[in-house]
Amino acid sequence: MCGSDAKRQHVELVKNRRMSDQRITKLKDECEKMMMSKFGCIVDLEELETITINEQLEETKDRLSTAETERTAELRLWNVRKSI
Repeated sequence: MCGSDAKRQHVELVKNRRMSDQRITKLKDECEKMMMSKFGCIVDLEELETITINEQLEETKDRLSTAETERTAELRLWNVRKSI
């Protein structure tokens, strides 16, 4: 690839990047308008995703705690039966 080909490719890549940036901006604006019409505010999707994951984690911890309590009660019952 000679110098002029590299320069031409660079110019084309810069142009493509500019067009991509414009498209991203347009899509972000469209997304924000849709959020405003549906929810009345801009929703941070990354934060929402984090909250959902944390809720699932908390639910799993609760189930684990409940199961542990049940197993402890069963173990006590077995120990009582064993000592009789």
